[in-house]
Amino acid sequence: MSLAPVDVVVDSREATVRVRKNYTVVDCLRDLGLKTSVSLLPCGDYYLTAKTRDRAVLIERKTVTDFANAIRSGRLWEQLEPLRLASEDCRVVMVLEGWMKLLEKFTKWRPSAVLRIIEVVETKYGIPVIPTPNFQWTAAYIAAKARELGRPEEKRVYPIRHGRKPMDIQERILYVAEGLVGPTLARRLLQHFTTLRNIANASTHELMRVEGIGRERARLIWQVFNTPFRGQK
Repeated sequence: MSLAPVDVVVDSREATVRVRKNYTVVDCLRDLGLKTSVSLLPCGDYYLTAKTRDRAVLIERKTVTDFANAIRSGRLWEQLEPLRLASEDCRVVMVLEGWMKLLEKFTKWRPSAVLRIIEVVETKYGIPVIPTPNFQWTAAYIAAKARELGRPEEKRVYPIRHGRKPMDIQERILYVAEGLVGPTLARRLLQHFTTLRNIANASTHELMRVEGIGRERARLIWQVFNTPFRGQK
């Protein structure tokens, strides 16, 4: 099966990891037919591009020892926050690679405690955790996701937008806001400004007071409401 034209951007730090002697993760991915490039990613290890950013996938790869060290040092929560913010624009997945039993063997942590942390990653941060036994399995997963993104997007039914009954006024308000910034930030904007009119009248500085709205996103929102339409008649 040929790979669809989807690039996998590998973080430059991750690209140096050797699966075995003189054989890097990039070599492994290329052997699977992936078209790869190497760049410094702001977060995550593998960025699977797609025609639209909301379909792209950002993969954070952690071995079980990396995971344990990040928990022990407290860095895990610092690492998860930029991934959570990235999930506004693309799908984010964490691959947990290796034998989970090692955590119990070398850290003496209770299995229930480790599983509870994984649950927090998935529920609080909204990042699904995919277990793999080794990098070969991880690479196979990355290749499968890349092929999936290379196919034409399937038509899906989202009840709030395409349900059988007409949307009520609250759903219509949310629909408009989601068109600006996606579902999570849309709710934050509406909770902060209460009406679409207030959002439209807000300055970029006022928009930036909402968590997750940075300078560039605030400027884009302002431009949507203040740029004249020049479409064809």
